[in-house]
Amino acid sequence: MKRSLLPLLFVIGLISLTSCKKEQTTGLEFTATMEECTDVRNGKTVLNGEYLHWTTDDQVRIYGNGWSDFAVTPLSPATNARFTAIEGGSLEQSSTYRAYYPSTLTTDGVTITLPTTQTSVDGTLRDFPMYTESTTQQLAFKNLCGVMKLNLQKTGVTVTSIKLTMGSPINGTYTVSTTNGVPALSLQSGSGSNTTTLECNQSINSAHDFYIYLPEGTYSGLTLEIKANDGTVCTKGPATSNVVIERSKYSTLTLGGDDLIFTRPTGTKSGFFTINEDGAQVWFSQGNLKYYKGSGKWYFADEQYYFVGDDNSNIGNNAYTGPIDLFGWSTGNNPTVYDPNWSYPSSFEDWGDNAIDNGGNTAYMWRTLTAAEWTYLFRTRATNTNLGTTNARYVAANVNSRNGLILFPDNYIHPSGIQTPSYINGTANGWSSNNYSSTDWSVMEAAGAVFLPAAGSRSGTSLSNIGSICQYWSSDEYDGTRARLLGFNNINLYTPNTNSIARSTGCSVRLVMDYN
Repeated sequence: MKRSLLPLLFVIGLISLTSCKKEQTTGLEFTATMEECTDVRNGKTVLNGEYLHWTTDDQVRIYGNGWSDFAVTPLSPATNARFTAIEGGSLEQSSTYRAYYPSTLTTDGVTITLPTTQTSVDGTLRDFPMYTESTTQQLAFKNLCGVMKLNLQKTGVTVTSIKLTMGSPINGTYTVSTTNGVPALSLQSGSGSNTTTLECNQSINSAHDFYIYLPEGTYSGLTLEIKANDGTVCTKGPATSNVVIERSKYSTLTLGGDDLIFTRPTGTKSGFFTINEDGAQVWFSQGNLKYYKGSGKWYFADEQYYFVGDDNSNIGNNAYTGPIDLFGWSTGNNPTVYDPNWSYPSSFEDWGDNAIDNGGNTAYMWRTLTAAEWTYLFRTRATNTNLGTTNARYVAANVNSRNGLILFPDNYIHPSGIQTPSYINGTANGWSSNNYSSTDWSVMEAAGAVFLPAAGSRSGTSLSNIGSICQYWSSDEYDGTRARLLGFNNINLYTPNTNSIARSTGCSVRLVMDYN
């Protein structure tokens, strides 16, 4: 049966789930079975595209008189297995047993937790939740969830994650009850999330199946966010038809062609920038942040080299309805504050918490870099470029007749035919050491380069150094009256770990979006 999801094609298939035996050889002896499944390509312990089988990293947890975890030794065929008790358990002979797969499914033997993140390796479905209650040492496992199978058809795309969102919770903490041996899940009050993310790193080639397990239910508002390794994203939904998930069965959703188009998030530029030792990366916004006094709306500059300039002096003019882009620190909720005696909030009010009209128009999509992240970006980050300098990170430049700082992404290849920048990571011979026309810059920008224009600063309603100094806020305070910021004057770079200024100073804001 086919159902139409706007704009998704949703194909529903219902299939029963496999059989397998296990036994434990130390202490108590256990054997176990799984439910039948006529489609052996769908799985519980592991799926390798051919048949269900146990793997050596599988573990089950059994409760009775005490509890123990059991490691699995697959036998031949691999649908059979031997169970070996793991040290530290205390399970003894009991009148009843409760068994869970995987062993991480429960920590108390009473409730189970379905995680917000699942993992796929080469298309496999791992750790499909199972449970059984038994008065003997013969355990008949039953499946606790159903399976959403996503068949993605696209050539040359490597998928790194798939985020699935429904209109009601699809994970959380559950109690398990059984009727005639068939389990049912009840979500605990106040528990649960509407989103589950499948982490993967798999090339689709022409077509590829991905599996996400979900609790039984009828769900509305299915939305998918599929990320590729080049940073592009495909977002689909919300669907107009309900999705039915049945225990021990699966539903198939097929996407391909025009239904699987990958683009960058609105408002981002193409380059990736690593911001800490853990390898976290961000996109920069397409331009400096600005606020329109008349409409009360936030925007990004249309070009990276644009800034408002002299009109920032109108911040206190009630008749002025145009843009400003030099803000006091932590004024995400109060962009027009210019009084140096204003009481700044005790916690940072991020400008990125607001909906940016041409940056996705959704709150909390963007944020301000911390002092440590700005510093890592300029002082520590490793890059791979063709600029002839180890770890080329930044350079002073003049772009389309505007001074500023060019920031190179982690993997930047400078376009051929365009002047190679000089004085990289160091002292420049004035802004004009590196001159680029708007045409040159458009090619460099497409390769991922970011430009921070020297928009100057504001004190009260007075402006200074417009066009000659870069000053960009971080999210960190310095003390009760000052905050940390990035500064650059074409000769010296001052990173936020050593640079601070009065919070009332109006400085530029450049937001980022977290990629990973």
